[in-house]
Amino acid sequence: MDEKLATTPAKPRRQSGRGSNDSTRDKILDAAEALFGERTFDTVSLRDITQKAKVTLALASYHFGTKENLFAEVVGRRADILAQMRHERLAALEAREPLTTEGIIDAFMHPLFEQMRSGSHGWESYLMILAQLGQTNRWVKVLHTHFDDTANLFLAKLRLTLPGMPDDLLMRGFSMTMVSMLQTLARNRRVDSLSGGAISADDLDAAYTALLKFAVRGLEGLSELHRDSGPRLTAL
Repeated sequence: MDEKLATTPAKPRRQSGRGSNDSTRDKILDAAEALFGERTFDTVSLRDITQKAKVTLALASYHFGTKENLFAEVVGRRADILAQMRHERLAALEAREPLTTEGIIDAFMHPLFEQMRSGSHGWESYLMILAQLGQTNRWVKVLHTHFDDTANLFLAKLRLTLPGMPDDLLMRGFSMTMVSMLQTLARNRRVDSLSGGAISADDLDAAYTALLKFAVRGLEGLSELHRDSGPRLTAL
């Protein structure tokens, strides 16, 4: 699973045949994605978005209704692409070899790394939006709508490779893996500082290899934790 990350272009969205309506929607979605990623949901107005998209405020209201609805559609647009890529990679893995914890986690994480390495500004903005989603409970419903089905599929597969692991530990470990993935993809410069410049956060190939091993060993360690009767953390 340590191969270099290949760049796979995002699959085009299916055309609905509505012509200019689709074009207008996409312009608004692209502008919203860029602004939400650069700033935050609360600091971006619909007027900011329509000015960037060069469309009228009335058109944004017509297509999306509210800023909340627009934000949810921005999240869902690339979430659908990620879900398809993850499902395809997992299916291909199952077709050629027995499942392993490493293979499952690789199938989940690899697609987002591929898109980030493509250099697309859209995916860079989207990553910043994903980071915002995890900072508050405000968007739990959006996460549930667009990500839970795929997450639950991967959790079901992990139960096969980590038999007997309690669900609470599995879900905590999987959630920690997702946080580590987003932090790594954000290219946080702390690793550059700590290494005196010897290590670069921009080296996503090296970061991916380390992250994959870290996540797998962490999950495998948690699978043994329930057999340990040691003390639990009771206070900070």
